Amino acid sequence: MRTKIFIGVIALLVVAACKKMDDNYRQYIIPGGIVYPGKPIQAKFHPGKYRAMVSWKRGTDPKITKARIYWNNFTDSVEVQIAPKQDSISHIFTNLQENIYSYTIRTMDENGNKSVPVELTGSVFGDRYQASLLNRAIASATIGEDDKLTIIWGAADTTNGARTTEVRYTTVGGQTATASFSAKKDTSYITGVQGSSGFEYRTVFTPDTLAVDTFYTEYQQMPGNFMQIARTTWTATADTYELTGQQPNGAPSKVLDGDIGTYWHTNHSKSPVTGYPHWLAFNMNRRVKVDRVVLTSRSDYVREDFTDFIVQGSDDGSTWQNYGNYTLAEITGPQSFTIAGAPVMRYIRIWQVRNATGSPHSHLAEFSVYGSFAP
Repeated sequence: MRTKIFIGVIALLVVAACKKMDDNYRQYIIPGGIVYPGKPIQAKFHPGKYRAMVSWKRGTDPKITKARIYWNNFTDSVEVQIAPKQDSISHIFTNLQENIYSYTIRTMDENGNKSVPVELTGSVFGDRYQASLLNRAIASATIGEDDKLTIIWGAADTTNGARTTEVRYTTVGGQTATASFSAKKDTSYITGVQGSSGFEYRTVFTPDTLAVDTFYTEYQQMPGNFMQIARTTWTATADTYELTGQQPNGAPSKVLDGDIGTYWHTNHSKSPVTGYPHWLAFNMNRRVKVDRVVLTSRSDYVREDFTDFIVQGSDDGSTWQNYGNYTLAEITGPQSFTIAGAPVMRYIRIWQVRNATGSPHSHLAEFSVYGSFAP
């Protein structure tokens, strides 16, 4: 009997305690519960130049009628109306400083019920970012006799947002045209280029894949006479060359292969061995306005090749005219020589007068011409 009374007392105490707890929490209970409209989905921050855009998808909740976007710790906000069938929503903030911004979006229904908040953070860009942008460098620009321009680029600053490079040029018909190339590509080709006009180029940046604004470097000029004349169809001849003793080197064509490790060499194994003068001649297949020539000595014997030479030009390959006396320094690497007056010629010849050691032999690793095609 005592056990029953004890259990009954406990039950009364539990009921009383529960009633007291209900009374404590009754003030916080909202009749019918809290309604949360569907929150913004796929919310994104789109950076721009002194502006930013926030965007999101409506989702499946048909009761949403508007949204409010908050910033500055909810002290500022803007209301965005949402049409009944509107799926994509966005709002642009302008006149911003170059800084980091945070926005909180809450959607609402017609009764004022608010969704759970969605927060976005991102950067706004401006003059500081613009000043950090570097135009992509050009390693080489070559124009072919078929009016095809080949550009080999240096590395692009993709970590800072480099996306494309634009080239503005003149066509063979005299029109201005623009071509765009991915910053991830190292080589670009453009056909139908009027090489004598040169070209301009700039790099296009977007600081983020979601950016609403694009940034550009200033255009840089590549003059026509700074472009290399393509050598792929040239033919090279010489007064003499070593047939067997320098294999796989020796032939005149080795100075046109783009490899500084290969070279032309005069004959030294077959009698008679002739001394200076020696010459290398090239048929460029089209008349070229020659602005400068570049010669590269054989790197392991820079003191054994020619030093004094004359640049000669011809339209028929038989009658030659001198265009200046030059000295090839006994150093490694390419050496550039400007040709006064930029004469026009189809054939060009390097007439080698002597070397500093008194040796009868001559050799050369690379030869190239910079200029533009002439009518």
